[in-house]
Amino acid sequence: MFFSALAALLTFVNLKSAKAQEMLGLTMGNYAGSLSALSNPGNINQSKIFFDIHLASGSLFARNNFAYIPKKDATIYDLFFKSSDQLPVYGDDNNNFTYYDNHDLKFAQVSVRAQGPSAMYYTGRHGFAISTAVRFFTSGNRIPWEIPVVSYEGLDYSPLHDIRFSDYNFDMGSSVWIELGLTYAYDIIKYNRTQLTAGITVKPLYGLGGISGSIKNGDYIILDDSTVNFLNVNADLGYSFPVNYDDNTFGVSPTVKGSGLGIDLGIVYSKKRNDIIKHYHVRPCEKPYNEYVYRVGFSLLDIGRVNYKYNTQLHGFENVSAYWPSIDTLSFHSVNSFMGDLSNIFYGTSDGSYKGDSFKVGLPTAASLQADFYIVKNIYLNAYWIHPIQLYKYTLRRNAVVALSPRFETKWFEVSVPVSVYNYKYTRVGLAIRFLYFTIGTERLGTYLGMADLNGMDIYGSIKINFTKGGCKFKGPNKCLNYEYGFSDKDHRLYKKRNR
Repeated sequence: MFFSALAALLTFVNLKSAKAQEMLGLTMGNYAGSLSALSNPGNINQSKIFFDIHLASGSLFARNNFAYIPKKDATIYDLFFKSSDQLPVYGDDNNNFTYYDNHDLKFAQVSVRAQGPSAMYYTGRHGFAISTAVRFFTSGNRIPWEIPVVSYEGLDYSPLHDIRFSDYNFDMGSSVWIELGLTYAYDIIKYNRTQLTAGITVKPLYGLGGISGSIKNGDYIILDDSTVNFLNVNADLGYSFPVNYDDNTFGVSPTVKGSGLGIDLGIVYSKKRNDIIKHYHVRPCEKPYNEYVYRVGFSLLDIGRVNYKYNTQLHGFENVSAYWPSIDTLSFHSVNSFMGDLSNIFYGTSDGSYKGDSFKVGLPTAASLQADFYIVKNIYLNAYWIHPIQLYKYTLRRNAVVALSPRFETKWFEVSVPVSVYNYKYTRVGLAIRFLYFTIGTERLGTYLGMADLNGMDIYGSIKINFTKGGCKFKGPNKCLNYEYGFSDKDHRLYKKRNR
């Protein structure tokens, strides 16, 4: 049937093959360095480090509200260490997963980020960072409840027969791209106890492949196990794959199927515990860190899109209808034969649906608020909110997250416990631990403790080297010269203590 493209998208929720979304344990702390720019490019000027070398990090995130394995039947470790015949089976087709039987709109999201060599440097009022990454993102939004049920049960599922389904405004998309990031941040205000930083990251994008479908409306009736009456369909589908569309063989040149530009914008305000004083330091490492009372930031992330123009097709079905008997015999010998059959059914010709040889896929754009509060020495509380924004017709969509993360933080050790609400509905508790330069974490700890249904997973990790502010001995132009008025550090501390 026409919605087979959407059903195919949802096959990723077979959790056996689903191998983090916001990586709160990597991006929110004061030792995050270049990774902090992922949540707000202005953050690189307000951390406890002035220079870092990021070697590698990665995140894996998957979540849906349709398919799952009940927690009583299997753990996530069973998925990796048991063969498929050792896993539980459900339904007439002996699937390795079952589904939530409700009429809620469905969503699905998979996000994979492989962050390559990166670095950041901060001096004076200026911060610089460079990053590399490969990203894979898949999303399905507002998916009508019956479409994944048909995919799971088949057209012979009689409870769905003779019902007129009127669906509208849902979409799906998937894209793989290489991303280079160039970040610059500047301290607009740095006076008394106030620091205000603005930052921008410019990201050239190189698309390796993508697909995007947008369905404005789909009005249809499933009559029996082989017949569907499409009363009205208004939809678009664009794709660019590294395959030959005539025989489905891989390896079509060029490797990069499209390009584009992404932008992150951010601003960060912090209230310091002590006055900001001009420092007569020679080396960046001499500059001490001035602790904050609180820090608040706002950012717009992943503004932009990839323009796919090689080995690309765009198809449109505009207010079409069709009575389709023997729909169960539709085969998928190749991409071109499949789309040709669809076009024949709705337009009477094999190329009637063809609309062009390029399409654009928007990045998972979002607005984000971040706040970090100093509680007592080494203990902080972070608040985080992110919400998706749709800028383009064809776009990837991240889901909303609201989180509170208490954190214990030192130079050598850090632990945070993010408590988050995903999509304003699903509560999760996570854990992230950093020891020296190594970090590992998850925002769904219950998955690994066997306390949650297996409807997704989340894990991330990082290896990087940090160089802290004030990490080397002061060697100013005059050994007696302090940060103000020539007093020694000891005299300055005693003066402030006596005059409180």
